[in-house]
Amino acid sequence: MSDIFAPDPASQSAAILAVDGGGTKTLAVRVGRDATVQAVHTTKGCNPFDQPDWQTILTHLVTPLTPGLEAAAFGIAGYGENRETGHLLRAHVHQLCPDTPISLTNDVDMACIGAFAGEAGVLLLSGTGSMAWASDGAGQTARVGGWGPVFGDEGSAYWIGRKALQRVCQAMDGRAPEANPFAQQICAAMGWPDENPQALDALLGWYNQQERPRPAVAQCARLIDEMAEAGCAVSHALITQAAHHLATLVQTARARFPEQNLPWSYAGSVFKSALLRATLTDLCGIPQPPRLPPIGGGIVQAARLAGWSIDTAWIDRLARGLDC
Repeated sequence: MSDIFAPDPASQSAAILAVDGGGTKTLAVRVGRDATVQAVHTTKGCNPFDQPDWQTILTHLVTPLTPGLEAAAFGIAGYGENRETGHLLRAHVHQLCPDTPISLTNDVDMACIGAFAGEAGVLLLSGTGSMAWASDGAGQTARVGGWGPVFGDEGSAYWIGRKALQRVCQAMDGRAPEANPFAQQICAAMGWPDENPQALDALLGWYNQQERPRPAVAQCARLIDEMAEAGCAVSHALITQAAHHLATLVQTARARFPEQNLPWSYAGSVFKSALLRATLTDLCGIPQPPRLPPIGGGIVQAARLAGWSIDTAWIDRLARGLDC
């Protein structure tokens, strides 16, 4: 565990705690009534679906920060996707903060609250996977997508990479001869032969030697975007198709709250693509920059749970503090 900024919590005045538990990193932030950041701790990810010692990770991270808490909010990856795991999570966080009002949600909900500072909106996420999370700002939420690489994740980096490699296979075995120039560019960039059967042997060998195939395929999305920017028609079509899939997530999430014209914001590596952002803006309107990072959503939740009065100035002070 590394301490970014960690004075003795016991020496501080009234405070709240937020914990953002993702797959690769867990972040805990303790904040005072005036929105001053009192402590920031980080450690490895605590997703209970791929981290067997998630309970120990949370215990070591949270315990030093609990004295004097008025409320705590936890956003944990995977929460709400399995009843038994959800029960274990609830029991553990209440054990960590036994006398403290607690909010427990998943990390995407927390990120959405942060993006809109607790107000209504749709957060579109697209990295290795994809999903949209909508909130009406009054406690009602809706999830669209996020069903993993087999059942969903349309428009994600993995989806773009998989579609591109699928097109390479089709070109190399003769089903899509019009895509041969595209396939040859991919092979050159990856260091593979550009003729069959050597090309497909190299592709399959590359895939089979990956310890984590899904992120490896997802990393191909950046290459596809670079090729699209350079004028490759096949790559341009793939990025545009991805944008349309992501727009459907936003539009469907908005439709769950038809009485409100929800703003939208975004997060994730796919949005580094200027082409994808421009296409999404045409389809969904101009996105709103996130007001707070994901951990900020947990801080807003905890502040409300503690009965604190928070306004725009409070949010602005918090945002400045979280920039450290």
